[in-house]
Amino acid sequence: YLMKRNNHPAQVADSDIRMVDSTPDPMDIKPPYKVETFSLYMLTHPDGITALDTNARTFEDFEKNGTGKQFYTTCLHTDVAKLRNQYGVDVSGEPVKYISRHGYSTTFTNYRITDRKAAARAVVLVNRWRTERGECHLPAEYSQQLINQFPDTANLK
Repeated sequence: YLMKRNNHPAQVADSDIRMVDSTPDPMDIKPPYKVETFSLYMLTHPDGITALDTNARTFEDFEKNGTGKQFYTTCLHTDVAKLRNQYGVDVSGEPVKYISRHGYSTTFTNYRITDRKAAARAVVLVNRWRTERGECHLPAEYSQQLINQFPDTANLK
């Protein structure tokens, strides 16, 4: 014997709360764009990144993209060029010598956001992309912490 359950007035009223709440429905949020994930990764690594930090070793590595834990790519220089040229974020690149445990040496480019102005631009872009896909902006305090990690002005040699 099953009892038919009528909607209680309080339950009906509570179901309308979502319309008042400004938090996006998780079902409506699209996954992060690659450039958004890359920008956020650059913002969280103020000392810079090299291809050693971002080279995917397995297909599973790519599944981690967008989780905030890691950013993997097969062409870091292309991602940097896109951020610089298409989105106007100043990114510097300095050669770094690397010697493997077997004694082989090579040079990688260490890419980093140049200064606070460039970091602020990257935060604005990340927030724009988050809005486009239905996600909330980065918290203001966190955004400011990200920006403050960078030098006041570009330290050009």
